[in-house]
Amino acid sequence: MLKDFTPQEIKAVLGITFAVAVRMLGLFLLLPVLSPYLKTLEGSSPQLIGLAIGIYGFAQAFLQIPFGYLSDKYGRKPIIIFGMLTYILGSVMGGLATNIWSMIVARFIQGFGAVSSAMIALAADLTREEVRTRAFAHIGASIGMVFALSITLAPVIAGYMGVPFLFFLTAFLSTVAVIYLAFFIPEPKVHAQDREIKPSLKNFTLLITDKNQIMLNFSIGILHAFLVAIFTVVPYELIYNYHFPKPKHWEIYLPAVLLSLIVMVPSTIIAEKRGKFKEVFLMGILSIFLGFLLYYLMKNFWGSVLLVFFFFIGFHLLEPIVPSLLTKLTHRDLRGLSLGFFNTNQFLGAFLGGLWGGLALKHSLDYLLLSALMVCVLWSVFTYVWFSSLQSESKLGKSSL
Repeated sequence: MLKDFTPQEIKAVLGITFAVAVRMLGLFLLLPVLSPYLKTLEGSSPQLIGLAIGIYGFAQAFLQIPFGYLSDKYGRKPIIIFGMLTYILGSVMGGLATNIWSMIVARFIQGFGAVSSAMIALAADLTREEVRTRAFAHIGASIGMVFALSITLAPVIAGYMGVPFLFFLTAFLSTVAVIYLAFFIPEPKVHAQDREIKPSLKNFTLLITDKNQIMLNFSIGILHAFLVAIFTVVPYELIYNYHFPKPKHWEIYLPAVLLSLIVMVPSTIIAEKRGKFKEVFLMGILSIFLGFLLYYLMKNFWGSVLLVFFFFIGFHLLEPIVPSLLTKLTHRDLRGLSLGFFNTNQFLGAFLGGLWGGLALKHSLDYLLLSALMVCVLWSVFTYVWFSSLQSESKLGKSSL
């Protein structure tokens, strides 16, 4: 996937991929084991356990925009390194926490390092436009692999080493990532006098009203709402309705993730080299739609399996393309702030997805499946109209879309 990249681009993409993977490892490794562990801490209650789990995403969602703006103003690397250092501090505090309130503070500090937008902006700054989608696909593939490995290995590692070890492991790996970013990844050479758009609070209004930003923010929010809603509902259904034991869930998730990553590589190349962004985008939505439709029609174990498989295919068709389009359609001087809005919508989508899945568990699975099908239909219509407007305005050129 990196054969057309320059040596400098390969070094940058690999370093940023490692840093992003480490951040996601800290999130995914803890997902299967954190809740039971929090129950053992002094002063824990169901409400405080939920707060300890959710406060990480809360901090991430509301700090992405400030961190993205600051990376535009002061440079990518200083902001990323600062954020990673706070993540390391929070991870160490999490490993040392002995009561629920100290864990809540630790998780908030972990989330305070909201550098996803700055990392994506750095990757965009250090890669040429013609290979940028593949760079994002490489980062997306690493996240998929981290997810697959995490849900497989986390219960085993936690069983032998304990949950605190997972906190210390991510702190160590994050330290390695910081050292690599600090000494081996260059800061993009954009000087104050070279800027066409100066960092300003007025840029917030510019991006909030931009239709391209609105469409892509909506897309990433919906995508991650689906992700969290599915993983709120499907594991519950597998255990309590289909009597499929939790230790065997990886037998579904791992093949689904690996298959979707195999599909992602050629689709990303087709989108980038042949200018088929619209087709790949719509195929991603269609795949997700088929997953929900099959589960709605079947309402059994195999329906849930097909939902997971088709969702991950759609997810990995869209995950690299959406941020790539955002960086193509956003001025380079606004990338950090733009990606801040983008990642805020991603985390807010994940939060709403949890509520969505919770409603489905409380009332009926149809609440999720029927509403998701309607959202997919509207999403595909909005996408088709949006791409048509881009072509008519020649934003990317007809050959690119």
